[in-house]
Amino acid sequence: MSCFCGCNCNTLVMRLVLLVFFLGMASVAAGREALLPELWSREDMVQVAGYGEDKLSTVLVTGTVLCHTCLDKKSQNPSSPISGASVAVTCHASGKKRRSILAEGVTDENGDFIIDLPSELHAAPNLEKTCSVEVHRLPRSSLCQSGFVRKHRGIRLSSVGNGIRTYTARTISFMDPI
Repeated sequence: MSCFCGCNCNTLVMRLVLLVFFLGMASVAAGREALLPELWSREDMVQVAGYGEDKLSTVLVTGTVLCHTCLDKKSQNPSSPISGASVAVTCHASGKKRRSILAEGVTDENGDFIIDLPSELHAAPNLEKTCSVEVHRLPRSSLCQSGFVRKHRGIRLSSVGNGIRTYTARTISFMDPI
């Protein structure tokens, strides 16, 4: 029995499947996105790719910025926290030598900072090798301001649990030039 004009039904179905396949490949080759994501609901995209308001994981980078001063030789702790320092996490893009700023933060009154990395980095392998923390600016009131030179500090994984990965840059210290 034939479906159309004497053609076998199996042959017709196979031709339609091939036509749809090649049209899909042509749209991808032409620089357009595949049709499949257009068919997914917003909830599906959130679950599959981690997009949307619901965060599936959190990646934090922490550290402390201190100023070492030699004003008082009798002082037990010549280090003081730098409050209000501008700190950024920078990473190498794959295949590029230039770094790009991914997230920024400011130190609190104890010199501590916590930076929440954007979700596109959550699945990136080897953050320890590709990312570092950079102090961009010290406040004018800091005793170490006059000798400020940008510093990079690598990060290392310090804890994992409950969907949260925490990396630390440990302590970044500056010296009073006096």
